[in-house]
Amino acid sequence: MEKDREIVVVAGATGRTGRLIVEELLNRGYQVRAMVRSASQTSSLQREGVELVEGDLTSPESLKKIMDGAHFLISAIGSKKPFNKQENNKVDNMGNQNLTKSALAKGVRHMVVISSIGVGNSRYAISFFFRLLMTPVLRMKEKSEEFIRSCGISYTIIRPGGLADRDLPGKTVFGEGGKISGSVNRKEIARVCVDALTNHAMKNRTLEAVNDSTVKEELKNFLVNIQ
Repeated sequence: MEKDREIVVVAGATGRTGRLIVEELLNRGYQVRAMVRSASQTSSLQREGVELVEGDLTSPESLKKIMDGAHFLISAIGSKKPFNKQENNKVDNMGNQNLTKSALAKGVRHMVVISSIGVGNSRYAISFFFRLLMTPVLRMKEKSEEFIRSCGISYTIIRPGGLADRDLPGKTVFGEGGKISGSVNRKEIARVCVDALTNHAMKNRTLEAVNDSTVKEELKNFLVNIQ
């Protein structure tokens, strides 16, 4: 099937990173199915090549309808209340689990999920203060990561470093194993997420993604090559 007929569901399409993912997908000729809370409040996404669909992260059955006919899923969802355990569990954990269950049930070919450096075995890659501050949301992201890796779906989990809106001088590099940290431009992460849809070398891996200009010299031995 031609790429311009491949459908990518984007959850979290109205967020700062989600909007960039939509742009990147359109630029590469994909059809985008943008999952939103309310289609009436997303005028900036209303364009050719984008289908707006209202979705409920708490309902796996309703999400299955959104996955009908879709080839790929990118989840850029994230709690807007990082210190609220109930909200973190609802969005960062169960939201991603429900998306995964629905994609698996509907035969979605591959899913890409944005997580965060600081989750799981990368917890010591961030400062103690930040780790302490963000513990509730990081734990919920860890639970969703564990579920995704264990459920049988084809996946790529991307753990970005600190997200920056400014341009950075280097290139995107990857770690695997939770050792590296740094910053990364949101546009870089959007490109990485779309690359991961079809890059076999990224399949079934959990990868940290940062800009090489922000990686400490002593950590560069932990970088991995993604071809």
